[in-house]
Amino acid sequence: MNGIIVGAGRVGYNLAKKMQTEHDITVIEKDHDRFVRASEDLSCYVVHGSAANTSTLEKANIQSADFFVAVTGNDEVNLLSSVYAKEHGVSIISSKLNNPDHSSIFEKLGIGFINPERSVVRFITRMIIRPSAQSLVTLGKGGAEILEFTVQNEELDGKKISEIENDSPYFKIVSKFVNDEDDAIIPNPETIIEVDDSVSVIVKNEYQKQVQHLFTNE
Repeated sequence: MNGIIVGAGRVGYNLAKKMQTEHDITVIEKDHDRFVRASEDLSCYVVHGSAANTSTLEKANIQSADFFVAVTGNDEVNLLSSVYAKEHGVSIISSKLNNPDHSSIFEKLGIGFINPERSVVRFITRMIIRPSAQSLVTLGKGGAEILEFTVQNEELDGKKISEIENDSPYFKIVSKFVNDEDDAIIPNPETIIEVDDSVSVIVKNEYQKQVQHLFTNE
C-alpha cells in the first residue's frame, strides 16, 4: 500500500519506521531538523514542506495514496491536509487530535481522529493494516473500544483468527502480543492464536462481556 504520513515528530517518525518495511511510505515534514533526521534515518521518501499547502501534498503524490495519516502538533494542519486527502479519494484517513475542543469540526467534516492519550502508533497501524475494523469504531462518540485480553480459553488454542472472528460484525482482533513482548504482531486472517497470547480487540460496547468471555472464559 502507498501511504503518506504528515509529521516526522515522535509519533510520525515511529509510525513510518514501523510501516516502511511493508508499505511505500512518504513522510511530509516542515521543520528542517526533523526533515533531515527522517531523510537520513528512514527508508522513505521525505518531502520538506507544509502539508497545509496543496503543492506539498501533490509533490507527495497524494493522488496515489491508499492511506493518509496526519500526526503533527497542529490541528489546523492535520485537518486541512486530511480534508484534501479525502477530496482526492484516499480511502483510509486518520488524524491526530491535539485539542479535544476541536473534535466537533473534525466530526462535521467527516475526518476520523485519534486522541494522543491513546497509543497512537499502534492504533493507526492496526487501522491501516485491518481497515475492516474501522467500521466498528464511531470515532469521538465511543461506539467501540480497544480492549486487551490474555487468551485463557483453551478452545481457541491453535485456531486461526478467521475461525475465531467468523466474520463477526461485533469485534475484530487487531494485534497480538506473544509472551508480553513489547512489539505487536499485526495479524492477518491466517494468524494462529494460542493460550497466553495477549490480543487487542476492537469491540462494540454492547458486546464487551460476550467477547471477554470468548477469550478469557470469565
